[in-house]
Amino acid sequence: MIVRAMRGNYASFVVAQAMVECGTTEVEMTVQLNIKDPETVRLARELAGATGQPVTQAIKQALEHELRRREEEVDATVTRLREIAREFRADIPEEWRGRTSKEWMEDIYDSDGLPR
Repeated sequence: MIVRAMRGNYASFVVAQAMVECGTTEVEMTVQLNIKDPETVRLARELAGATGQPVTQAIKQALEHELRRREEEVDATVTRLREIAREFRADIPEEWRGRTSKEWMEDIYDSDGLPR
């Protein structure tokens, strides 16, 4: 197998070598992420070293954490907006309830768009 792979490119050789080392004849192709920013690579390695995990696992957990944090942030914003809407509805004068915003504007502004 290594001889056949060597006829191809270097990547094929590396895959074949890894297959021999792992004792397998099956190759599972995975999605690759090529990080070209040296500072990002440094941070990923630093996180992996600090957590004692492989770089891929450290990056995966960091990404999952950030996605959860953003989801919680959106949920908190939606909750706050709902609270504001409830407060707003509670403060609407009784005579304005059930009316459209156009009807409100007609009461507040004259036909020239100036406040009444």
